[in-house]
Amino acid sequence: MSSEKSKKLTPMMQQWHEIRAKLADDTLLMFRLGDFYEIFKQDAEWGAKLLGITLTHRHGMPMAGIPFHAADGYIQKLLDQGIKIAICDQVETPQPGKLVKRALTRIITPGTRLADTQIDAQRNHFLLSLSLGKKALNAAWLDLTTGEFFLASEVKPENLFAAFESLDPREIIVPENAAEQWSLPHTDQRFRELYTHIGDGRTISPIPDYHFDEAGGAQSVMEALGVMNLEGFGIDLNHPALGAAGALIHYATETLCAKPENLRKIKEYSSERTLLLDPATLRNLEIFKSAANTRQGSLLAAMDGTVTAPGARLIERWLCAPELDLDEIKRRQNCVGEFVTAPGLATELQNLAQRRARHRAHPQPPTKPDAQPPRARRRA
Repeated sequence: MSSEKSKKLTPMMQQWHEIRAKLADDTLLMFRLGDFYEIFKQDAEWGAKLLGITLTHRHGMPMAGIPFHAADGYIQKLLDQGIKIAICDQVETPQPGKLVKRALTRIITPGTRLADTQIDAQRNHFLLSLSLGKKALNAAWLDLTTGEFFLASEVKPENLFAAFESLDPREIIVPENAAEQWSLPHTDQRFRELYTHIGDGRTISPIPDYHFDEAGGAQSVMEALGVMNLEGFGIDLNHPALGAAGALIHYATETLCAKPENLRKIKEYSSERTLLLDPATLRNLEIFKSAANTRQGSLLAAMDGTVTAPGARLIERWLCAPELDLDEIKRRQNCVGEFVTAPGLATELQNLAQRRARHRAHPQPPTKPDAQPPRARRRA
């Protein structure tokens, strides 16, 4: 922006330009003005069309706006279309005659949504990161709503892509330069087909390749988990997928405008420990969706008798990656056997789980201790 042009801008629009310049072109900026989020210039033309709201012009500049109190509904509508939204809020109390201070407080993307109104609590909402090494496909995936964090490296990419199909990631992070090559004819045809298939209908977010550096990724993961090393998780510091994991941490931090606070552990996924289900198998067996392409009538719907959101997510994960470890299979069978012989115990546990879930959703304020009598207070 030239100095001559900047002189013609109001202080508020200079503020908007400074914030907009930090964002990618595929991100729509909502700029807080009093009781509204305003959208300006190219964002206004784009946003008005996506949201079905009125586009106006002031001094030739396109504008559109939505009420602050109704923003959740509009944000959800954008997310459902795979659009990223940057929220710029007022961070101080407005004063007459003074430009109010504003700051970027959140970037909401399909893979980093957190609000209860934006997610289905009974399903995982994974953010997936991919990088292709010389010998293997490296990947990491993270659910910011639950803190579940995984990484994997696989010589046969098709094994991981089968797992991704079951995970159903909401957004995929890729190295921007490398990803451009993945769609070119010289890339392995099978990998190109798999990558194109998993990306179909999902948000693809390219970020600079250097965020996938393995050493930097290891450091980012340790800082996010609050540990000095990863030995306690059974992960070597030279694990090739730590670059992809570090890219996840970077992207999550950038979109949250803060470090993710709920990460406690990271697990290594191995295709050797689970039964791989390719897209055709998932579709033909109607595991997650019926022939009508709905959850109703699927195997998951028939089996899901859970009463809490974590339970629903767990049974979906078990169906996503059926266990091959015989000891674990027997352990689960023994658990089922115990509940079959003691059905009352299963009911008690269900009721307890429901009560705990309600308590977490609506925690009660701590009760205050009974006030002391006035005379006792004076003696104290």
